Amino acid sequence: MEITNIQAKEIIDSRGIPTISCAITLDDNSYVEASVPSGTSTGKYEAIEKRDGGSRLEGQGVLKAVDIINNIIGPNFIGKEPNAVQMDLEMMQMDSTLEKAELGANSTLAVSMALYRAHAQLLEIDLYNFIAMVSGASTVSLPIPMINLINGGAHADNNLDIQEYLLIPYAAQNVKTSIESSLEVFYKLKNLLKSNCKSTVFGLEGGFAANFENNTEPFDFILQAIEGAGFEPEKFLLGIDVAASQFYDPKKELYLINSEYKNADEMIEWYATLLKQYNLYSLEDGLQQDDLAGWIKLTKTFGNKMCIVADDIFATNPARIAKGLEYNIGNSVIIKPNQIGTITETLQAIQLCKESGLSTIASHRSGETNDTFIVDLAVGASTNYIKCGGLSRGERVEKYNRLLEIEAELNGLVMSE
Repeated sequence: MEITNIQAKEIIDSRGIPTISCAITLDDNSYVEASVPSGTSTGKYEAIEKRDGGSRLEGQGVLKAVDIINNIIGPNFIGKEPNAVQMDLEMMQMDSTLEKAELGANSTLAVSMALYRAHAQLLEIDLYNFIAMVSGASTVSLPIPMINLINGGAHADNNLDIQEYLLIPYAAQNVKTSIESSLEVFYKLKNLLKSNCKSTVFGLEGGFAANFENNTEPFDFILQAIEGAGFEPEKFLLGIDVAASQFYDPKKELYLINSEYKNADEMIEWYATLLKQYNLYSLEDGLQQDDLAGWIKLTKTFGNKMCIVADDIFATNPARIAKGLEYNIGNSVIIKPNQIGTITETLQAIQLCKESGLSTIASHRSGETNDTFIVDLAVGASTNYIKCGGLSRGERVEKYNRLLEIEAELNGLVMSE
């Protein structure tokens, strides 16, 4: 089957901000679609989105990116059979910049995701199986969900500095029981917030966005919710996405957290307190993205005690991950396809992590659509964990439902050679 049309359009993401949808039509009149996410808390090393600027929609429009797909990228592939990897490489060659500044990472990713779907359809296999095939894997595995219970930072209009408080149901036997047990905690947490006169509105990623006394009080509420739901605390692990770059003051070279300034050493001391008090398991972006010395110390201090998760400092970029390996930075890596701009480069980043002993966390963004590609990516590439957000908001639960659907399909089976 050959590609007969590639057509992009501007749609709206979960924040009410424009993003791109791309449809590929094949000569049997079948078609596939893909839509790209976008971040609110974005690192400086992410590939560059193409936005319109100007006064329309506060400059957030993506009509320029849509035009690039329809009139620059698309015509190169029409009349050809879908070849996701090769066409990704061709798109990379079309842009002379490493950060996708000419075409826009949102343009290239929309086409890349659609190409992977089209290629999988051509082969008559599931998307996750096709991703596994491209990755050179003969089996797939289901990731452990990292469920966002409480939002803060740039993702919520509350007084929390920390961006995400995560529940990790690591002891669950399967995805179904992990989500069900997490839902029980979610329900109990909602009731606890209500009984303590706290808001139960949701943040951008579907976690509760209440105000708290300080940045540690959410841990106490989550632990109470776990016990109130009838579980032993040991059945779950806790994690946080600090997103430290968001509250770092470059002029003072200090972090403003808990209404006081801290240097990197003091931040590390505070994390040691959290580890001791709450048995913290996952610490994401604990220091800002350019603090190389701090990251080295952070990893050395906690690397054998918990997951030191790198996001902004690596930005799903294989070259940056390779540099981080030289300095022994982090032991776990966030994987966000829109940080790099193509699925092929994303898979290269995952493969490098695996070869180097780093765990991987496939992740959504704060600006999402109902597209569930990230779930198939996590399963096909066998990432260790997945972040889809809270157990609320349609664009988040759609991904959890896709994960449940894949688990039901697999039913304990693995791919054949």
